[in-house]
Amino acid sequence: MGMAFNLIAMDKRHKDYIRGRKSVLDEEQVNELKTDRFDNSSRKQSHPFRKLIPLLAFSFIALMIAKEEIPAVSNAWEQMVAPNEWLAKKTCQKAALASIERQEFARILKPGKVNKTTDGLYIERLVVGEMGQSGNEISFEYSCYLDSAGELVKLNRIEDASE
Repeated sequence: MGMAFNLIAMDKRHKDYIRGRKSVLDEEQVNELKTDRFDNSSRKQSHPFRKLIPLLAFSFIALMIAKEEIPAVSNAWEQMVAPNEWLAKKTCQKAALASIERQEFARILKPGKVNKTTDGLYIERLVVGEMGQSGNEISFEYSCYLDSAGELVKLNRIEDASE
């Protein structure tokens, strides 16, 4: 019981001590501190675009990942950034799909890579999947040569597409 009384008495003395303290700053200095705090907070609010920087960085990274992983995004990106190469790929893909016997079950597995030549373009590693005799998918690799006008010169079919 005595110990509890001592704790209550100490707590009361502590509160009295805190109430009796006075600020070492006069009123003008306290007002200046309040003004400085207000100025700092207004400076932070004057740059609203700072909050957009992380969002823009995240969006850029997400776009780059989507470009690599989603074929439709990659296709749209190529069409916007390199329209001539995109058109050359499309020409080669259409020719490769047209050369297949059962076109209704054919699909592009890999769109190919465009290389420039002295008189045109060369598309390599275009992989097309088609339905085989037993119903399974068989993949074939194609390469194309296109002239400077974008017309197909030669379509090559490689029998084994190694994936």
